[in-house]
Amino acid sequence: MSVFVIKLLAIVSMLIDHLGCYLRYRLLISADVYSVMRSIGRFAFPVYAFLIVNGYQKTHDVKRYLTRLIAFAAISQVPYALFHNMYYTLPDEGLMIELGTRWFVCLIFVIVAGVAWSTTVRADWSAVWPVLALTMAVLRVEYRGVVILGKELDVFYTLALGLAAIALLDAVNREERDYVKLLMQAIALFGAGFLIMDNADYGLLGVALIVAIWIARDSVFSQAGILALWCVVKFLIYGNGMSRFIGGICCLIPVFLYNGKLGKPLKLGFYAIYPVHLAILGALVVYHKFV
Repeated sequence: MSVFVIKLLAIVSMLIDHLGCYLRYRLLISADVYSVMRSIGRFAFPVYAFLIVNGYQKTHDVKRYLTRLIAFAAISQVPYALFHNMYYTLPDEGLMIELGTRWFVCLIFVIVAGVAWSTTVRADWSAVWPVLALTMAVLRVEYRGVVILGKELDVFYTLALGLAAIALLDAVNREERDYVKLLMQAIALFGAGFLIMDNADYGLLGVALIVAIWIARDSVFSQAGILALWCVVKFLIYGNGMSRFIGGICCLIPVFLYNGKLGKPLKLGFYAIYPVHLAILGALVVYHKFV
């Protein structure tokens, strides 16, 4: 099973999950069908976590890889917030913009992240993406009772932070170290984590999974064990029961069947599916709030 096929399975799982949320919001499906669709969706994130580690090991340019994840975190945030309007009932109070109660802390970390990126990662225009992504993460924008930017953050934030964490750990383990560079990256990483982990999809538990899979990268059985344990914690102990666990534990199938091959290259296409489908569903949610 190639990376292409594994990504395709994860995307289909995610689409079923989000479509189930929308259809249940519109009362077009029963609670039982909704539960099945949500359970199928639990397959996606652990597979994405596995693919992040695999991508880090295979990529020729981790900086470009991280830039792409952060860029799509920013691009996806408005569609993600619009989609989540199905869970909000807010008064129509015109335009409302808030930066957050700890706005000065947010501003400091946004600036630090931008400086750290431009001086230690890539000294080019790509520093705009982490600054934009973090700014969008702490902004709350509402208009006529519709959340345009909200507290919930899309999954690309978690995936990007996980990739940054394993890249930093890998750099620490190398014989030749630039300690000033590592310190700046660590400050930026922990600052970003401080700003977004409480609200990002799968949050700290998701980042921990990515790091753990990377630590166990030399053994597929160790990776499978970590994924299984994570599914127990996430879906049985802190989740919604056995059906969600069954959907999540199915992630072990592509892990064991992975053949090490890339398959068809379709990088940006796979990335674009996430914000595009959320934008469509989000537009439908907002439309139904006004009709």
